[in-house]
Amino acid sequence: QVLAGVYPIAQLQDPYSAVGFLGSRLALPSLLQLRPPSGPGWTAWDLCEAWAEKRGYKTARAARNDVARAANALLRLAAEGRLRLCMRPPGFTQQKGTKNTPKLGI
Repeated sequence: QVLAGVYPIAQLQDPYSAVGFLGSRLALPSLLQLRPPSGPGWTAWDLCEAWAEKRGYKTARAARNDVARAANALLRLAAEGRLRLCMRPPGFTQQKGTKNTPKLGI
């Protein structure tokens, strides 16, 4: 709902699950030219932390990477169309090679 623009990004309590969904559908590290994490693979937190470091998002008191701001920024990029996200309808791959197109009764 967030990525479709139905639910406001600012009202999300946990933006990391939406970033994880986005990261599972797009190759965000290569698209955004992010540095690889120290661990074995990318998690939603790693994506947000790498984006915060690249953009210079820091918290006010401790000067740590502001991952919440980075998560909101990544979701805004997708909602605004700067990151192109498209999904196939259910059953699309099974119907790809068939000629069973529905006929209109016109």
